Amino acid sequence: MTAQQPLSIEDVRAAFPYGSARLAHIEGVLQMASMIEIAWEDFDGKLEQAALYHDIGYAKHWNVTGFHPVDGAIAARDHGLDETVAQAILYHSGSWREAQMMCPDLCDLYASSCRMMDTPLNRAITYCDMHIGPQGQQFTLDERLADIKIRHATNQPLLGIIDEYYTRFMVIDAEWKAVLDRSSGNIFTHRKSMR
Repeated sequence: MTAQQPLSIEDVRAAFPYGSARLAHIEGVLQMASMIEIAWEDFDGKLEQAALYHDIGYAKHWNVTGFHPVDGAIAARDHGLDETVAQAILYHSGSWREAQMMCPDLCDLYASSCRMMDTPLNRAITYCDMHIGPQGQQFTLDERLADIKIRHATNQPLLGIIDEYYTRFMVIDAEWKAVLDRSSGNIFTHRKSMR
């Protein structure tokens, strides 16, 4: 079986309805990933690939299991992307714990422990995801977590994961903010220059 071609941003745009909040989020995460790719020259486009695929599991075409990190990782593998990209998608933003709590039938697709912190790529995709809101707006980590808590106020398992992972999110936040600050002096300067 031959691998399909990797997705382009146009492919992803075609998979979501016009004006979709999920698409706006993906585009914002991709833009953030592009800034980090410039600042951290070792990713060779892999962070941008992870950003493009990290939430495509929400699109009907790529929704295989109903759990978007797994579905995004499956698509990345099907499209011939490097396994490190698939792993970054699979573990982004605490999804290992979310699978344990909310999708136990998918736990065998994960390692026995969370790998979100294991590689720079894994941490960087989480940073990007945790800095872009549901409409594509740029947030601080605390703003993003507060927004998630408001939108998902009745989802106690998810709220528990946010609390459990908060220290890890803070470590990731400090790491990549420092990379961007060293690169440009200000992350918001990057964002404006990319428009």
